[in-house]
Amino acid sequence: MGEIKLPANRAQLPKLLLQAKCEVSVEGRGTGKSYDIGFTMDRLIRLMPKAVVALTGKTYGQLLTRTLPSSLKLLNQIGYQKDVNYVIGRKPPSWFIDSYETLNKFDNVISFSNGTRFAMISQSEPGSGRGANTDYEIVDEALLLNREQYNNEVIPTNRGNREFFGHLPFHHGFKYSTSMPITKEARWILDYADYYKTERGVRLFELWNRIVMMQVDILSVVDEWKKLNVPQDAAVPCPTSPAADAAAQDTAASGNIAELIHEFRRQWNEIVRLKRQIAPFVSKEGVLFTLSNAFDNLDMLGFDYLLRNQKQLPLLVFLVEIMNIYYDKVEDCFYSIQEKKHVYYNVYDEDRLLGFVSEIGLGSTDADFNSSVFDRDCDSTAPLEVSFDWGSSICVMTVQQPRYWDFAQGLASEQVCQTMINEFFVKPDGSDNLMINELLGKFCAYYQHHSNRELHFYKDRYGDHRNPNVLNSLTFNQMALSFLRSNGWEVIEHEHPGMEPPQSDKYILWGIVLSEADDNFPKFRINGDKCKYTLISMNNARVKGVGANLEKDKRSEKQGSSVPPEEATHLSDAVDKLLWTKYHELLDNKSSQGTGYLRAGGRSL
Repeated sequence: MGEIKLPANRAQLPKLLLQAKCEVSVEGRGTGKSYDIGFTMDRLIRLMPKAVVALTGKTYGQLLTRTLPSSLKLLNQIGYQKDVNYVIGRKPPSWFIDSYETLNKFDNVISFSNGTRFAMISQSEPGSGRGANTDYEIVDEALLLNREQYNNEVIPTNRGNREFFGHLPFHHGFKYSTSMPITKEARWILDYADYYKTERGVRLFELWNRIVMMQVDILSVVDEWKKLNVPQDAAVPCPTSPAADAAAQDTAASGNIAELIHEFRRQWNEIVRLKRQIAPFVSKEGVLFTLSNAFDNLDMLGFDYLLRNQKQLPLLVFLVEIMNIYYDKVEDCFYSIQEKKHVYYNVYDEDRLLGFVSEIGLGSTDADFNSSVFDRDCDSTAPLEVSFDWGSSICVMTVQQPRYWDFAQGLASEQVCQTMINEFFVKPDGSDNLMINELLGKFCAYYQHHSNRELHFYKDRYGDHRNPNVLNSLTFNQMALSFLRSNGWEVIEHEHPGMEPPQSDKYILWGIVLSEADDNFPKFRINGDKCKYTLISMNNARVKGVGANLEKDKRSEKQGSSVPPEEATHLSDAVDKLLWTKYHELLDNKSSQGTGYLRAGGRSL
């Protein structure tokens, strides 16, 4: 085979060059995280034959559908061939060399011909991380891990075979790859960056956020550039582009172009200067911590990728998931959501998913996972509960199911767990009526295989208004009910009595429910993967004092607010409606003690 050349981007180069024992990479989308894991897999295969490596994810679904396709694509480009050099999920051929550690099951193992094994470990299958001694750990999306479970099951196995690999500096090391954590419980990953401050006095995250915001400014410059009539060879300004200079001289709009080029170069050069201050280095303990975003893969992605995501994604999602900004959530919050207690992630039906992947083949373009049949937190034999918030800027819908299983703790519960399993929203493109049809169309498509067709509809009282732009229009609620019934749902309507209750009463109800201080009230659990905008909405909803009452600060919903509607308080309002309508009567005997559940800045009063 001839020489194979593969380019590495600016996010991947520090890991390839510095070769640290332990790597922690916090990266946005588009940086090639999974590709980078492929580079690590290749290094381990070549330098540690017959080793066993733990490859851990929150679920098998995450590893099979998000991580491994790109990682294996890189290995295939290097020259590895499936069913020749490696096999997945089955006993390896007799001519494959055995690993030093004996493995008895291969359902979730990638076996290479030189004896190297990658054991996939799913946290949704407790105990899958226990077993043979391992020589290295790879973790994808570390922010999703249950850290306690990981520490108990996976880390202790990284201990054997010093007699074979003890001379290698990265033996018994690890690679953690993850998106930027936005919850307090996942911030442990960022602790690995402390050495920047202690060893070199570098305020890493402060400088990084300055870089990110300057990169956002550059995107504004590029967006303006694209609106001008510029020759094709100067389609994107570049700090050293002769074509850009020529464009500034030769076009009628040369004044504007020259100004944009100057601003681009000024921002770009300042970013280069700041990046030198946070240049990656390996700590005295052998840890390499790196931050990167799509700008580090600009040669491959181009500015169009960034501009498209900037326009299509909510602002906070764009800044965190694409630009990888370091983000602190609101502390004086209307809801005392605690990640470890109330939130769970990626509850797939692993057996069904593995069978589906096995049937269609890993990496198939025909794969469609957008269905409730793969959701283990959805009981297809039980009714669903839905609530809404109708508006002109956005229509939102939440999906819940009461369960006697606590998905956050993985245990049966004597109290009912009011479990939020999904969310849907649409924003207008013309007609409010079409908005409702589009929203409910998404719901019906996703739950088309749900066997129990009973649906509990918790009304938004403001949905009893008619569309003022349509003559003889039905109310929003009537249109929604008609659409659902025409799609085979047996709808049962619910609405709270009287006028809209005070926000302070809802605040007290949420305080009791989330504190779990009274067994007469339900628990609340939320799927953090499927309902991430609801989590953003709830975590960013501030509490404010109005006279003697406490209320939710709803300024984010107002016209002209810089907060995108999907991140504003609309989704949290929809969750409020269901909880209040269903459980408000439980407050009747709690009025004298309700204030004991109020909080100020996260503290009880």
